[in-house]
Amino acid sequence: MGENTRARGGSVAVASARLLKLLPLLVCLSPAVALAQATRVGFLTQPSTSTAGVSISPAVRVAIQDPVGTTVTTSTAPVTLAISTNPGGGTLSGTLTVNAVAGIATFSNLSIDKVGTGYRLQATSPGLSSATSITFNINAAAANKLAFTTPTRSFTAGQCAGAASVITVQLQDAFGNAVAAGAGGLAITASSTSTGTVNWYTDATCTTSAGAGAFTIAAGTNTRDIYYTDTKAGTPSISLTNGSGLTNPAPQAQTVTAFTANRVSFIVQPASTTAGSPINPAVQVAVQDQYNNTVTSSTASITVAIGTNPGGGTLSGTTTVAAVAGVASFSDLSIDKAGTGYTLTGASAGLTGATSTAFNINPGAASRLAFTTQPTSATAGVSLSPAVHVTVQDAFGNTVTSSTASITVAIGTNPGGGALSGTTTVAAVAGVATFSNLSVDKAGTGYTLTAASSPLTGATSSTFNITAAAAAKVAFTVQPTNATAGVSISPAVQVAVQDAFGNTVTGSTASITVAIGSNPGGGTLSGTTTASASGGVATFSNLSIDKAGTGYTLSATSSGLTGGTSAG
Repeated sequence: MGENTRARGGSVAVASARLLKLLPLLVCLSPAVALAQATRVGFLTQPSTSTAGVSISPAVRVAIQDPVGTTVTTSTAPVTLAISTNPGGGTLSGTLTVNAVAGIATFSNLSIDKVGTGYRLQATSPGLSSATSITFNINAAAANKLAFTTPTRSFTAGQCAGAASVITVQLQDAFGNAVAAGAGGLAITASSTSTGTVNWYTDATCTTSAGAGAFTIAAGTNTRDIYYTDTKAGTPSISLTNGSGLTNPAPQAQTVTAFTANRVSFIVQPASTTAGSPINPAVQVAVQDQYNNTVTSSTASITVAIGTNPGGGTLSGTTTVAAVAGVASFSDLSIDKAGTGYTLTGASAGLTGATSTAFNINPGAASRLAFTTQPTSATAGVSLSPAVHVTVQDAFGNTVTSSTASITVAIGTNPGGGALSGTTTVAAVAGVATFSNLSVDKAGTGYTLTAASSPLTGATSSTFNITAAAAAKVAFTVQPTNATAGVSISPAVQVAVQDAFGNTVTGSTASITVAIGSNPGGGTLSGTTTASASGGVATFSNLSIDKAGTGYTLSATSSGLTGGTSAG
């Protein structure tokens, strides 16, 4: 047909030349006669089946034609080609607009990138009717690369969900067209960046393991389904490799979400801190699945409490918090008592609880003093035992073990008018001052000690008693007064059994005898001169002297005790 058309075109050219010579005469004879005009385009050489990305050969040729299909050889009109029927979604490449030469436009470098059966091209030229080619096919090029044909997937941690767990891999040419694997198939290996437990399977029920991600695209096929499970929530990437020199695809990111809420876990552990101060950073407890993934959809209420309590502390702050995106933050927790090895527990209804790692609570700044070993009742003049301890404490009663402050003790309440003896000022060691030789000399009930160390708040001890020591002497506790000869001295003379510090030995019933000591008048002492002590005191109620005199004294004696002499 093309040759016939060219022949007709040649004849037309000859006829046209002859007509040009006769034109003046023809115009004169018949104004209605005119030259043939271009009205359409037509394919002289149709596109043929080709390989993706390879130029269609032979070159496609399109003619500018008159109404009867004769090429208008004088035309240089532009002709444009485009795909009209596009079964493969391909793109037409090459020079798509060509100016006709002698009425024919030749397209020598056309190609289509996508495989398809039944492509057609359309030719157009301004002002002319278009033309459509016959159908032709585009076949795949040689295998060039691997590609993921499924989009990013969302997996549930640890679960196999059939089609939802599949990743599809395809063998392709350079243009993304599927290419069947040759004899023996194509071995590929899949790997994941996940830090969890990853498993690969060859089937949708995830029962047949693919070992370490080893798969084969079978001969004569172009795709492979890979089934993937992963226990770690996050966005791991899947990579493919092959041993055949083909280009591997860029790693494909996946999404793994947590499974069902199963337990709570401390994800920010409590840190050591000072008594009464908020634990920092804030403790965080997460709702997690069985694979340790945070269940970000959870708003469960979580409660923390002290687990191991070495210091007997109390947990303060907001101890029950609703999770946000699966995490409860406890920003104001504090413990008041110092201790080493505290733990916290976390609990939420229906979930397995958790215990934190151990942490310490340290004492705060020195604030006050406290008697941590109180003075106990003792004998006059004998060291208080056990030794009195005074401790430097913070505001919560914790010993400030770093303190070496000087601490002074003194008598506070002093019912016996006693004096405190021993070392009364001591420097603290590890925050504790030990007073090992304190004693009080006077008997009394309800003594207290005070402790002071500037600028700390002082302390007062609990009460204690001092009792008399062993009997050592007798002493006149109610002295004889001036009297009339032969008349009883009044008030009655009293002589007490005393210890070495002058304390009455109230348990003594010793027999005490009085007599005239200094006898300026040569008198005689009458009355009961020997009496047994009661409550440690002997009372002489009927003593009298018969002779006047100035400067009488009485003496008192008791076996084994030092005697005493009255005032004159």
